Amino acid sequence: MPVNYFRSSGRIELDRTLIGDKTFRLEQNIAFSHSYGVKHLLIASAALLSLSACASAPPPPPPDHKTVTVSDSFVAAETRLREAIGARDLTLFTIIDHSAGATLVGRDIGQSKLFIFGNPKGGTPLIQAAPQMGLDLPLKILIYTDEAGRTAVSYTNIKALAAQHRIEGQDARLDTIADMLRAVARETAG
Repeated sequence: MPVNYFRSSGRIELDRTLIGDKTFRLEQNIAFSHSYGVKHLLIASAALLSLSACASAPPPPPPDHKTVTVSDSFVAAETRLREAIGARDLTLFTIIDHSAGATLVGRDIGQSKLFIFGNPKGGTPLIQAAPQMGLDLPLKILIYTDEAGRTAVSYTNIKALAAQHRIEGQDARLDTIADMLRAVARETAG
């Protein structure tokens, strides 16, 4: 991206628009003289480039996904997940069969099912704290087979989601949900 230089009455402004909607403006008052003018311009340019390098760093990673390898078959893992959900105070709302959907459009993704479950006692306070948390709740666990035929269980770290939504003051609740998700995933994996 080009850097624009503006000169007015001994003042040089360097303006650089970066990715997104952020604009960094570096102003450097420079009293131009034969001995220092170029030096100050170079220092100001270096400072601007340093700022732009920091600002154009890659965005933070997506929410933390946890994955556990299943010790046996997809079917056995699916059975254990249903049992783990049923053994707790959780409601299994639905199961999305991604592999069936892929088959409908003539594709093969292996076996893949998304289990959507939860408990309003745990999730409602989080949605009250940040209504858009409703995009990420209820909880989800995915059982799938990879290209090599291995079965795995994945879920999103609830604490990472809460941080993304800037939820504060819910540490005990988030710890409880995180512990439950970890336990359910491990039980599912066998």
